[in-house]
Amino acid sequence: MTPEAAELHLFDALAWRLSRALPGLHTGAQAGRMRGAGDSFADVAPLLAHPDPRRLDLRRSVTDPFGTLSVRRFQTRTDLRLHVLLDASASLAAGAGADRVGLARLLVAGFVQAARRGQDLFSLEVCCGDVLAHREPPSRRPGLGAELLAVLDGLPPQGQGIGALLAAAADLPSDRILVVLISDYDLAPSEVADLLASLRPRPVLPVWLRDRGLENPDPRFGLIDALDPETGRRRTQLATPRWAARQVAAARAGRAALRGVFAEHGLRPVEIADSIDVADLAARLDEAPL
Repeated sequence: MTPEAAELHLFDALAWRLSRALPGLHTGAQAGRMRGAGDSFADVAPLLAHPDPRRLDLRRSVTDPFGTLSVRRFQTRTDLRLHVLLDASASLAAGAGADRVGLARLLVAGFVQAARRGQDLFSLEVCCGDVLAHREPPSRRPGLGAELLAVLDGLPPQGQGIGALLAAAADLPSDRILVVLISDYDLAPSEVADLLASLRPRPVLPVWLRDRGLENPDPRFGLIDALDPETGRRRTQLATPRWAARQVAAARAGRAALRGVFAEHGLRPVEIADSIDVADLAARLDEAPL
């Protein structure tokens, strides 16, 4: 077992709850539309419409001005499909202070662990520009997280654009699914807007992998070995204080524009800068507008 696989149990703390009830008969942790022998209160209904005197709501019945007897109804719990769309284009390999490829691998495996813990299905599509590099069908298979760590280790980021992401989004079911979109979002705002629009009406959780080293380069004068985020090619570049200041300003403006696009779609991304804090990630998932 690799050190990463040994740490996957930490992701058991992750959980997600959609704002709307889901159809489905398979038992899970999500609120279901069906009324039945669940443990979550749903509403009250007239006894004549739902003749179950064991669930008589005495307070509602006694205070009803028309003498209507009411019973409590409970909702069942069902599962959903957690689908991870991983944008593994060439820009993901660019890094100064963080290993975003490693973060992406660990996040994918962590979501596998959390989905199985929550009785949900897990599926994955890895997109490298216009190429679908890997597809994992819906599964609850034990050990899948460790398997995907190995699979993703052999898939270096490459390619440009969002062609494969758009194609993958078009093929996803529209119900009983939560899409986790993991990316560095080194894209034009219009591309991000198109991608989010293609995922509607599905609930989406954007996970934004950031590298503070790229956002705030060293202002000292000298030569640096840089990785072009568009092509993935390395090049030598002259760094100056003025160049560093321009990079900082451009990165700040880009982040503001990107947050604006997410806000227009009613989304708030989970931002992971340099490293994963599982407790913080769990708290952000709990606050995410799903």
